Amino acid sequence: MALVTLVSSFTSLARADDVEAARKDFAEGVRLYQRGDYEGARRLFKKADTEHHAAPTVYNLARTEERLLRAQAAVDAYEAYVGEAGESGEFTGAAVVAITQIKARSTRLRIETKPTGARIFVDGFPLGESSPTTFLVVAGHHVVVAQGEGFRAERDVEVQGNGDSLSVTLEAPTSDASALVSAPDADASSPPVPMAVAVPVPDPVSPPPAPDGFVWGAAFALAPYHLVGAVASLPNSESKTQVMAGAILEAGHAVTDRFEFLARGFVALGPDGKPSYAIMGGPGLSLHIGTSVWLGATFLVGQIETVAEGKRYGTDVVFGTMLEATFVVLPTSAGQWTVGIQPGLLLTDKPPDNTAFFFPLSFGYRAY
Repeated sequence: MALVTLVSSFTSLARADDVEAARKDFAEGVRLYQRGDYEGARRLFKKADTEHHAAPTVYNLARTEERLLRAQAAVDAYEAYVGEAGESGEFTGAAVVAITQIKARSTRLRIETKPTGARIFVDGFPLGESSPTTFLVVAGHHVVVAQGEGFRAERDVEVQGNGDSLSVTLEAPTSDASALVSAPDADASSPPVPMAVAVPVPDPVSPPPAPDGFVWGAAFALAPYHLVGAVASLPNSESKTQVMAGAILEAGHAVTDRFEFLARGFVALGPDGKPSYAIMGGPGLSLHIGTSVWLGATFLVGQIETVAEGKRYGTDVVFGTMLEATFVVLPTSAGQWTVGIQPGLLLTDKPPDNTAFFFPLSFGYRAY
């Protein structure tokens, strides 16, 4: 099952601390889910949604309700996700399929009471509507409790859970039958815990992929570069423009899911068979802006060498900077496919070196 991505879930109107708390509770909820603590996962998903509402959190909550065999709660949550995400939602298709499957393996339990308007509990969980009402339940044994004005009635039911319907009626006891029905008490709102029934469910939802700890990346780069002419008395006094191709490599540490310290390098060769090459690298940083843009900068130490019209152009080992504007085109479970531009320069004022401007256009992958 595809992984939930939160890149569009947290709006700019939210407080940063609320968003961070929601993310932590979301991730901890997934961890509990994978350990089999579905009730704990459900509690944390609800908490995360309270801290900062996001459609993917509702989707995860629906998956957890399904694991807990709460058919009606799962359907309600899936439908809430579909209503919010719309037809173009990343998990709308999966949610619609889940709704159909849950209804097909559940029974529509119609609950009526005499008199009407009683509060209803099914397997210990209060229903949002008073009687009469309809509630989806999975196959097996269930306990239905009705609590009204001055009475409490209880009934055990067995359902097939195959998409069928069943109607039950609970009546307020008469004076002759009062000994057969429990009177209302302080524990009436906490009937027995539901029995577990084995029902196949999808795999758990994983937390959104995000940079964490060690990160690395690699990209192919096509790099036009422009060498500014040196002093008029030298052979390389005219400016020249050439093209090289090579790789941009990076590795570093993600301080947060939006900020990284990196060591970045660029190595390239010219296609003309002459001694054309570029090699440079240094420390840098990268900041995730919005949902799909990385901006950053790298301090460079490097060298460029080439020959044009039989004349040497290039630099000795000099310093410079390289900027970054990278765009995410395809997120994956462990990283992002990207396209970008990394304009930069190597500065020199020492003849016969040439100040060099370069404009790598890259396509590559960033791994978390």
